[in-house]
Amino acid sequence: MIGIDLGTTNSLVAVLLDGEPRTLANELGEDLTPSAVSVAADGSILVGRAAKDRLITAPHSGRAFFKRDMGTPLTYQFGGRSWTPVECSALVLKEMKRIAELHLQIPVESAVITVPAYFHDQQRQATLDAAKIAGLHVERLLNEPTAAALAYGFRANDDLNTLMVFDLGGGTFDVTVLECFDGVVEVKASAGESRLGGEDYTDALAAWISREFQWSPAENERLRWRERVELVKRLLSRQDSASLPVAGKEIQISRDDFIAATTGLTARLRPVVRRALRDAQLTPAQLDSVLLVGGASRMPVVTSQLSEDTGLPPDTSLDPDRVVALGAAIQQGLCAGNTAVRDLVLTDVCPHTLGIEVSKQLTPGNVENGFFSPLIERNTTLPASRSDGFRTMREEQDELLLKVYQGEGRMVKDNQFIGQIRLSGLKTRRKQQFPGQVEVRFSYDMNGILEVEVTVLESGKKYCEVFEQRPGTMTPEQIAEAVRALQPLKIHPREFPLNRARIERANRLFADLIGQDRELLSILLDRFEAALSSQDPSPINETGGRLDAFMQSFFQDEV
Repeated sequence: MIGIDLGTTNSLVAVLLDGEPRTLANELGEDLTPSAVSVAADGSILVGRAAKDRLITAPHSGRAFFKRDMGTPLTYQFGGRSWTPVECSALVLKEMKRIAELHLQIPVESAVITVPAYFHDQQRQATLDAAKIAGLHVERLLNEPTAAALAYGFRANDDLNTLMVFDLGGGTFDVTVLECFDGVVEVKASAGESRLGGEDYTDALAAWISREFQWSPAENERLRWRERVELVKRLLSRQDSASLPVAGKEIQISRDDFIAATTGLTARLRPVVRRALRDAQLTPAQLDSVLLVGGASRMPVVTSQLSEDTGLPPDTSLDPDRVVALGAAIQQGLCAGNTAVRDLVLTDVCPHTLGIEVSKQLTPGNVENGFFSPLIERNTTLPASRSDGFRTMREEQDELLLKVYQGEGRMVKDNQFIGQIRLSGLKTRRKQQFPGQVEVRFSYDMNGILEVEVTVLESGKKYCEVFEQRPGTMTPEQIAEAVRALQPLKIHPREFPLNRARIERANRLFADLIGQDRELLSILLDRFEAALSSQDPSPINETGGRLDAFMQSFFQDEV
């Protein structure tokens, strides 16, 4: 039973062992595995820390932050081929599967995978596609704040707790309001943005520094420069200032500088908090606790504003980086009927309003198209099924194109297109007036997957089809082809990912060092590669340990 937190910056895998959820570490001893994919010079596929380090020295060899592009038709070029966000995510999921099998010593075939609460339908479908390519059956797509609340509810006492989960991760932002009581975790409301997170704060700080000092790095140095800015951002969460090399000299960046550089981003957090509370029909005074989720939620600029808005100190009793993965493991236990969690009950809500496009006759003879007619309102408890009646606008209309949207705008142009169903042959007799009277039923499940059923009232004929024109999602044939395409790729040997990560990290460090430090690193790396060539475990472990010890001091501030 595994749960996977497929993150923008890092991913984790967790399991329920001896009645307790636990995250699992990779061979580097890290349970946070970077969500990065790269192709090495010899054609090997790198995933995780090795891929992230290689991207610093060879920026065009792979990709990171692809979670943001899930559900879009975007592609990336590296390793001599084109990659989709789905395929990149599939490699990360496959790595999570491998890490779990390494610990459990049994094959892993299914998982609960977490997604941002504000992921729309295409993004959820793309996540399911990635899991299929990785060889995983998805038991449940679980909203990330809900997963965090499950981990909280698992340890909570029996008293009623009204809880806000504030989830600011690497690339997405969600706020969820819940009630926890007697083993029940009941989601009241969710709100958020699917393209706002810690990576945006890093980019904003980098842009501010470039403007302030009228300097920008060369193209081949951009990722290395961004890593240094990322480190400064992290240091400013613990101290008042940090130094950064710019144009050949050290500059000091203060916490106030960071606040000024990111004011616009922080301002976008407040309306989401207010909207979640409003939808839950609660005031800040009615909250018992505010639970932080996601590494970016710990930034002082964020926690300060959040405390001001809610009147509560943020709760970090559960590690913000790991709580979502722990909740996913608990949900997998619920799906499998594990006795350790059998007393827990979870209810979730629909994060977006779902409806169809309709036309309206605003004045006699004046028909306007493009209006949004909701069927399932946002924050409706799931699973949900709602229906409504509609009819065609013309007396003998024989066809109807039903377009489905997701969002909160009055006009469909402001919402997310999900798919469409075409109904034809509505007339059953000659000169039949308004044959297109239909009942449209939406059914939305706990995975956030929508089914639309349309019944023609005159004939009783039913339509229930898979949506078409869904950018970023894949047909069964495309999924099968992606699986076939990844099979012959030269994947690094399963037993040696630690060694590959060491080499990529050493190569990255070599580019940063000069003088005696660089010379010593070169000697240690040569000895390690010679040991690898010998295929003798003893010298590999010895020289690898020496290399690790040397590099450790240079990376001690990294997370």
